[in-house]
Amino acid sequence: MSEIINVSEKQIKEISYFLNEPSWHVEERLKAFKIYNSLPIEITPLYVKHFDITGMNLKDAKINFKNDAALPREVENLLQKLDYVPYVLFFNGKLQKINLPELLKKESLQIYDLSMIFGKEDLLKNVLKYKVINEEEDKFAALNNALADSGVFISIPPGLQLKVPLRIINLISEEELLSFLQYYIVLNNDTNVVIIEEDYSIGIENKQSLSSKNINVYLKEGAKLEYVYINGFEEAINNITFRRAICEKDANIAWYSGLFGGLVNRIKTDSRMYLQGSTSNNIEIVVGGKKQRFDLTSYLSHIATYTKSVSLTRGVLKEEARALFKGMIKIYENAKNSEAYLAEHAMILNKGARADSIPGLEIANNEVRATHSASVAQIDEEQIFYIMSRGLSESEAKKLLTVSFFQQIIDQMPIEEVKEKMLEFIEKKLDNIGIRLEDKFILTKEFRETTVITPEKLFETHYKYRK
Repeated sequence: MSEIINVSEKQIKEISYFLNEPSWHVEERLKAFKIYNSLPIEITPLYVKHFDITGMNLKDAKINFKNDAALPREVENLLQKLDYVPYVLFFNGKLQKINLPELLKKESLQIYDLSMIFGKEDLLKNVLKYKVINEEEDKFAALNNALADSGVFISIPPGLQLKVPLRIINLISEEELLSFLQYYIVLNNDTNVVIIEEDYSIGIENKQSLSSKNINVYLKEGAKLEYVYINGFEEAINNITFRRAICEKDANIAWYSGLFGGLVNRIKTDSRMYLQGSTSNNIEIVVGGKKQRFDLTSYLSHIATYTKSVSLTRGVLKEEARALFKGMIKIYENAKNSEAYLAEHAMILNKGARADSIPGLEIANNEVRATHSASVAQIDEEQIFYIMSRGLSESEAKKLLTVSFFQQIIDQMPIEEVKEKMLEFIEKKLDNIGIRLEDKFILTKEFRETTVITPEKLFETHYKYRK
């Protein structure tokens, strides 16, 4: 891997010195780096020969220790439209701003800058209680644990029903940048929250950068989280993410991902139904072109009884794009009466593109229901001919079939503006139209025109605001 990413122990010690970390955490970083160097790219036996990071070259990329870059004026103008919603902004791998309305501060919603926590031993230990991604499980997750120097800790207080989405915006404008972020997201009992995470870049054309994230999610009893992710990176950004949710009793996690940008997208999603009655839903939309690579893995881990999960991945590929869709349903011995469904389907628009689907099952008891389906096929020429006979061009016919291919799972996503943005990205990607900066960021209806925030706009059923 040295020919792809050029990092060393010296850099790890520089990061720890800069963050003023306790010595034991420096040792944890060095341990993670040693594991990174020892692990192959893929360690799961079923997938050990199935991975694709072709084209990724970060040997000249470096970590930026400073946080002094000024936001472009057009970005500041866009952020003004989000002034009255809770959001976190990362810029070139560093946390730039935490925007938290006063009403949410009074409700004890907490958002902390992780770089400020790294140097405070008691706070750091409290955060690391929720670390659910271990370096032994993935080479790049180990690298992130070794080098992460920024991130966020979000704690949602018990009973909070947040109507307005909490936003995480990650912007990159620097070429040859190594960005390592960590999120720790904790939902306490009976909370209900939507998080929208958006990745965008500005002016990255030729020299590659890396966005690496470990996303640790912990849902306590009865908590519900809908996590929307949109990748709108330009095509010189490599995106490597490991995200895992631990679900306690009756908790529910739903991941909704739209993967459109970037050069290499390597994303692992693991939903672990840890206690009885927990559920998960994972929906992934992929539209790839040029020489993009998508290496996606979805784990549905049933550890307790009466748990349910669904994972749906659909991809459309054109030009020389490649995709690997890997999924694993794992039902443990004590997870009786569990139900799981895994589906991975891809449509190829031309002969140069390729997709492979590799579903798997590991079931340790008989009292369960688990099914999977997979398909990879060329776009239906007869359907194209039929649509063209109704007056549409060939490109318009392909676009119509592609949108209809995704429509069923887009309809399951929360918030109308999210659905609109997904369709906008799909259509522009098919037409090879870049997304303009002024068209980026999802703007929800509640905050398009208003400048006054009210309890009704922030909360759904929290007892303080019931009528």
